Amino acid sequence: MAAEKLKFCIVRVPYPNPYSPDKDGAPSNSEEYREVFEYEIDHDRDAWIAPKTKLEEVTAELTQAKRRLFTWPTVYIVWFKSKASDDDQRRDKWCVYVGETQHIHERTMQHVQASSKDNWTITDDEVLSNVESVTQKIVKSRLAEEQQADDCINEALRDQRKVNQYVIWESHFNKSLTLDVENKLIDYMKSIDDIHCLNGRGNPQDQYFTSAYLDDIVSGAWKRLVSADKEGIFPPEEQIWQSSLYKVSPFHKLGKEQNRALQGIVSISEDVLEKWTEPKDTQLILVGGAAGTGKSILLSTLFYELSLKLGHQPDYETDSSARVHLLVNNDDQMRVYDDMALKQGLQKKSGQCVSRPTAFINERSRSVGKSSFDYTQVTSDIADVVLVDEAHLLFTQKSQNGIESHLHEILRRAKIVIAVFDPEQIMQRKQWWHQDVLRELAEAPIIDLPSDERMSLTGASYLELTGHYSNARVNNGEVQVITDRYSVHQIELTEQFRIQANAETIKWIDSLVQPDESGEVPFPCVSIPADYSPAIQVEDEDARIQDEVKLGYRIRVCSSPNVLFDSIRLCGDDLLAAQNQMLKSTPKNKKKSKVAVRPRDLCRVVATFDWPYDPKNKKGSVALVKDVSGNWVIPEKENEHSTYDRGAEFFERPWNRAVNDDAPKVRHSTKEAWSSADFSRDEIGSYFTIQGFDLNYVGVIIGPSVRYENGHIIFDPGKSCDRGVSSDRIDLKGDEKLAAFKKACLRRQLGVLLKRGVHGLYLFAVDSALQNKLREAALENNCYLDKVRGLM
Repeated sequence: MAAEKLKFCIVRVPYPNPYSPDKDGAPSNSEEYREVFEYEIDHDRDAWIAPKTKLEEVTAELTQAKRRLFTWPTVYIVWFKSKASDDDQRRDKWCVYVGETQHIHERTMQHVQASSKDNWTITDDEVLSNVESVTQKIVKSRLAEEQQADDCINEALRDQRKVNQYVIWESHFNKSLTLDVENKLIDYMKSIDDIHCLNGRGNPQDQYFTSAYLDDIVSGAWKRLVSADKEGIFPPEEQIWQSSLYKVSPFHKLGKEQNRALQGIVSISEDVLEKWTEPKDTQLILVGGAAGTGKSILLSTLFYELSLKLGHQPDYETDSSARVHLLVNNDDQMRVYDDMALKQGLQKKSGQCVSRPTAFINERSRSVGKSSFDYTQVTSDIADVVLVDEAHLLFTQKSQNGIESHLHEILRRAKIVIAVFDPEQIMQRKQWWHQDVLRELAEAPIIDLPSDERMSLTGASYLELTGHYSNARVNNGEVQVITDRYSVHQIELTEQFRIQANAETIKWIDSLVQPDESGEVPFPCVSIPADYSPAIQVEDEDARIQDEVKLGYRIRVCSSPNVLFDSIRLCGDDLLAAQNQMLKSTPKNKKKSKVAVRPRDLCRVVATFDWPYDPKNKKGSVALVKDVSGNWVIPEKENEHSTYDRGAEFFERPWNRAVNDDAPKVRHSTKEAWSSADFSRDEIGSYFTIQGFDLNYVGVIIGPSVRYENGHIIFDPGKSCDRGVSSDRIDLKGDEKLAAFKKACLRRQLGVLLKRGVHGLYLFAVDSALQNKLREAALENNCYLDKVRGLM
């Protein structure tokens, strides 16, 4: 079958400036601007970004291309220097606006002729009069964003700053496709550190007959913009994809299942807030789904949409006055979300509407002294909506600050709580949920999302939570008991987004941690599948045809921890080299300034928590040595009778939080997550470090707490160094129940580690029997590595 051909027309044209000192020469209407537009592309060869071949630069071809630009759907990008771009402390160096239109000359003049005196034109009022009152806020917000963008463009023109514009046409463009291209370009721009994107969220479309070409068209156009970029605005796509900010962007196009959940939850939230009169009306919605089903992206989009819907104002008098909050009990994830909220204008300062659960609870509790709170007393600053990512990380055991249950206290301080919850990611005692609570959550009715109509909650089950409160400064320290009952519903996501693999590969990975009816985990009886994924054959006019078949997800079993670690490092080096090669292909006269997005590889090694770590002194490493029998074991330091030769092969790397004297490192002050920070390439991560984050390729060292025995994978809490697993909990009574919980924690921890890689998983097991079984499973399809190999 012949390849589908992509054909681009991209030009860089001058922007009309009615404030120019030479007013007589400035176009005053769309027809005059069209003349300027045509003159520029007729007389300036550098205006043409594509096409570039000599054959296509003949007069007939250019005449046809011009006609397409003025009468066909196009996407355009306007950019100029920020007013404060000379201030090194200011983060945004450039302002960018992305749009789509079928009449570029008319749309451009609309931007420059927009008046800020009347925020709502007759047309705007007519639009609002036809919109239900419940959605008028979001419509007004988006109209206001458009007006603010026009004001910003006009301010730049008045200041005589150079305003640039790219206009993009491609042969597959139709209205739906240009809207999707616009939205994806907005998504990119919102993820670049030095850019202030003037757009709000776009209008992502459902499926249509050319939707399969969206990614290839955006990539083709973006590569051309990168190659023509002299200012350092457009980084290679690969660098954007690796950024943590992009991964939690609320501008991603959602899958069908995610989009229905988004619309349903927004509608339900409006209904709950409208009817809420007292705390007993508070509702809990659980968003469930296995790792990689897009729960965090859905939550990020909900955060953005609900903030607009409820008329967010970033100039809050206090942090507690925000209407929509996002909470996560993980420092790395909180920093990423906090950065995203600042970038999207959802908060004016760090921590205003993104925080840890304890900080949110304390803000809404009566203070009775320094760092001391009466949690029985909730202040009047009850939040409208609280979104909780990774709710399974919430504490359920009384801590030193006196909070017994994060979830209970959050519910007491909100009108509706939307929590991402996966019981398979409860991995230590502080996160243990009472079986009665888990049963009540599991029995909550699943919300049916049949249409886009406004919805309300019906047929709820109820969750009863009891808190025991005592504080020496309150009622002489007497224990107070408060019991509350909340309505609970749930939404389940099933589509896998993280692991880019076929169903057989995903099933094989799942089987390593999937217990049978007896609670044991049988070792998979099939070999590691060969994963080849079909590629859409697309021909780019400036590039080679893609292969019919491309290599899919990589599972590799490594012969040693050194082969694993060095192979992951080499994969990362290959990815970084590809990004740097893209940078070298940009114009030679490109300004040598700070790159818009720093190259990242997202290839890291993690391990089960089977090596000690001293949090007080920040000491600890993952160390293994090859003994005289050829097996890898944890070295018995200071033991004169150790079973390994001092000259034996050795492996040691610091834990992610360790600062070792023999392996010094510099941690720069950064909001960068561990998964993408430069210094973390030399470290080993734990389940808590990597939970909730994606990697391109992950290497997993499976420690001695996981072994193979009689056809099963066995989890041994006695070999774990995780105090959250090894220590007991008084409300888990009975040796069997406690032992089962500890084993389940280890199984879930391993599951989190195995499912971090988007494109590949590299494995090594310390237990020789398990390593041999993995090796056997790898041999059939050449998935065993006995020497270091990268991607190339």
